[in-house]
Amino acid sequence: MIEEIRALLARGISADDLIYYGLEYKYVTEYILGKTTYEEMFLNLEIAIHQFAKRQMTWFRGMERRGFHIHWIDATLPMIEKVAMAKLLIETETD
Repeated sequence: MIEEIRALLARGISADDLIYYGLEYKYVTEYILGKTTYEEMFLNLEIAIHQFAKRQMTWFRGMERRGFHIHWIDATLPMIEKVAMAKLLIETETD
């Protein structure tokens, strides 16, 4: 991703635009610009991802409290099983 962002910057895309596109782009761009070290980038990105995931879970729990049913798929399952479960849920919902 570091090389991808370097290439985007070299093509003229502004750092401010890249920072807007997401957590990874923000922290890696700051690293490339010399605002943080690699270790700081890695640690700050890890913290930001965990904080974002926590906010997402809070949002989903709120949806469930408001009566929405969420179909949770176990992330530890093999990919083929997750895809099969997702397909089954889609087929069931569209019938």
